[in-house]
Amino acid sequence: MTESDTTTAAAVDRATVTIAAPPEAVWDLVTDISRMGEWSPETTSCRWLGKRKGPEVGARFVGFNKRGWARWATTVRVVEAERGRSFAFRVEGLGVRWGYIFEPDGDGTQLTETRDISGARIPVVKALSVFVGGMDGHADELRAGMEQTLARIKAAAEAA
Repeated sequence: MTESDTTTAAAVDRATVTIAAPPEAVWDLVTDISRMGEWSPETTSCRWLGKRKGPEVGARFVGFNKRGWARWATTVRVVEAERGRSFAFRVEGLGVRWGYIFEPDGDGTQLTETRDISGARIPVVKALSVFVGGMDGHADELRAGMEQTLARIKAAAEAA
């Protein structure tokens, strides 16, 4: 079961799911960015850029996205990477921060995905959102997409 929570300022969206797998195993799935296209309804694929080819602070990757007819790529930098605990990245140029928090829950994991726009360059986000149907409508889709992403990660982790 997932739950969504939006702060009053709408700066941070989050969705959470409980997974019957240990945090380290779930972290390994999430940080294998080559599989992001399997999880996300909007991101079709990702690949590492530069010399760092893994989930470590400072590593960069590009994500390829789609929504309706719109197609775009984003370059992100990993800002947090602690195996079994956290993984987060910030979209370069926009400042939006996406993250995952892994918390032990009995023999399993409570996995929370977050989208934080508190450090975002809102004028740039608003200008670009015209191409994906507007900022508010897209935010609603991103919230629903977070729940889909977590459900897909849960299914993969529990099938392993």
